[in-house]
Amino acid sequence: MTLPYRIACSLLTAIIRLLWGQWASCCKFIPDTGPVILAGNHISSWDAILLGLACRREVHFLAKQELFRNRLFGHVLRKVNVIPLSRDGSDTQALRRAIEILKRGGVLALFPEGTRSKTGQLGKAKSGAGYVACASGASVIPVQIRGSDKMWRSFLNRGELRVLFGKPMRVEGPATRKTYHDVTLRVMDAIAALEKERAGG
Repeated sequence: MTLPYRIACSLLTAIIRLLWGQWASCCKFIPDTGPVILAGNHISSWDAILLGLACRREVHFLAKQELFRNRLFGHVLRKVNVIPLSRDGSDTQALRRAIEILKRGGVLALFPEGTRSKTGQLGKAKSGAGYVACASGASVIPVQIRGSDKMWRSFLNRGELRVLFGKPMRVEGPATRKTYHDVTLRVMDAIAALEKERAGG
């Protein structure tokens, strides 16, 4: 891990443990090497932080470019592997960078919905996740994040806070929009299945 990333992880882990106590994660399905996409549900601005801390490997992230408007904050984000992304669906440069990271054997975290869910339920996903998966050849690991939308409330009652990683998915197919769309739907179904698995104990 790079030094800035390691420092950020240490500080954020200490803050979360101080304010919210212990939290659960299960990352046994993440391989030690090779390209991996971590595709999760998105219910809070804490999601990327929790996902990164739960993964034992260094993670790169895609985040809305609005977060980079402040030069100092944008500089810090870039130091901890955050790539600015336009959410209008036309940011090919950011997607190319993401694919390059994966082709070098890296780990990329993304949220197929592209924005936070206001209801806590999975929303409609964009096809970018399918495109990156097909173009990079990386395995996709579905991620189910629970409780991050209630973290401030959890500070008082220590509510459930967890990150659950599913089994890796291999995706492939012709380079078409339909393929990207279908792959994204498969990923979203896998994320939803993790929630059902949790609910069923």
